[in-house]
Amino acid sequence: MIKEGKVYLELSLPSVVSSQMEVFYNPQMRENRDMSLLLLLSLPFERLKVCDPMGASGVRLIRMLLETQKVERAIYNDINHRAVDFFKELVERHGLRDKVEVYQEDACVLLRKLRNLHYVDIDPFGSPVPFLESGILPLARHGVLAVTATDTSVLSGTYPSTCLRRYGSRPLLSAEFYHEVGLRILIKKVVEEGAKSDFSLKPLFSYSYRHYFRVFFQKDVGPKRADLLLESIGFILYCDRCLYREGVSLEGLRTSCPHCHNRLLLSGPLWLGELWDRELVESMWRWKDGLEVSENTLRILRRIREEAGLQTTGFYTISALGKALRIGQPPPMERFLEVFEGVRTHFTGEGFRTPLDHSEVLRRSHELLQRA
Repeated sequence: MIKEGKVYLELSLPSVVSSQMEVFYNPQMRENRDMSLLLLLSLPFERLKVCDPMGASGVRLIRMLLETQKVERAIYNDINHRAVDFFKELVERHGLRDKVEVYQEDACVLLRKLRNLHYVDIDPFGSPVPFLESGILPLARHGVLAVTATDTSVLSGTYPSTCLRRYGSRPLLSAEFYHEVGLRILIKKVVEEGAKSDFSLKPLFSYSYRHYFRVFFQKDVGPKRADLLLESIGFILYCDRCLYREGVSLEGLRTSCPHCHNRLLLSGPLWLGELWDRELVESMWRWKDGLEVSENTLRILRRIREEAGLQTTGFYTISALGKALRIGQPPPMERFLEVFEGVRTHFTGEGFRTPLDHSEVLRRSHELLQRA
C-alpha cells in the first residue's frame, strides 16, 4: 500500500518505473502533482471541473478531489483498460463515485468533445506537442492548462534538429542556463498554439525539476490578447567566451559580442516574458501548510518565490564565471549573492540571478577575482 497525500494506492512498483507498467505510477512525479494542487487552491474559481486525459493511476485527480475541496467534477481518461479498472477501484475505495466521469478513449478525441473545463492537465510520455491544440479547446475562459514535457534533452539542446522540427526553435546547449532556454521554448510553442485560434495562453508558473519541465497557462480569448503575448517572443543572444546574454526582437539580432567581440550564439524563437505571476506564487506559498506536500516541493517553491522577484533572461553559475574569468578557487555562493546583489535560482544549486547588466557583472567579477 502506497500513500500519497490522502490517497492510498495498492500496487507494486518495479525497480525501474517505465511506460511498460500495467498501471503507470511514478513516485518521482509527486512534486508535479503537489504543484497542481497548490495551483488549484490558488485559482479564483470555487467549483472546479477538471480533466486528466492521460490519467494513468489517477492519483492526481483523487488528490484534487480529497485535498482541495474545490473540485466539483473530475474527468478521468486513459487508453489503457487496466489503468481504467484500477482507477475505478480507487474511486470506490475513497468514496468518490458521484464526482467522477471515467472514459477509455484517445486523449485528443475525448478533449475535443469536452467544454467549459477549468483545468486540463497534459502530462504525456515525452513531448506534449501532439496534445496541445486538443487541450486548449475545452478550457473555459480563464481556465488553466498544465503542460509537462519530459523531452528535456530535446528542448535543452542535445538534439537541436529534433527541437527545430518539433518546437520550431533553436536551443542553446552551450549556455549555463540551457534548461531555462528549453523551458522558454516550450512556453513559446504553447503560446503560438493558442494564438492560432485567437486564444492567449499566458504562463503563470513554470519550473524545471529532474527530468521534466512544467508550465501552467491561463487561457483568455481574443486576437488582441493573443497578439500582445506574441510580442514577448524573441531570441536570446549569447557569448560563450565572456557569458554576455541578451533577449532581443528580430530587429535586434546581431552577430558580434559588444564586450569581447566574439561571435554570438543564437537561440529561439522563444518566450522572453516573465516565468512567474508573483501574486500566484505568493498564494501557492500560503496554501502549502494546508497540504501534505513533499520537502522537495517546498524547496522548489521556496526558491521560485525568491527568483520571481527578479525575473531576468538567463542566470549565471559559479562554475561558468569561474571558467570564463579563470578563477581557480571561486568563493562560496553567499559571496556571489552579496557581490552581484543576486538571488538563487531553482534551476541549479550553483546558479543565481542578478539585476546588474553584463558590464557591471564583468567589472565586479574582476574585483572579486583580485580579492580571491
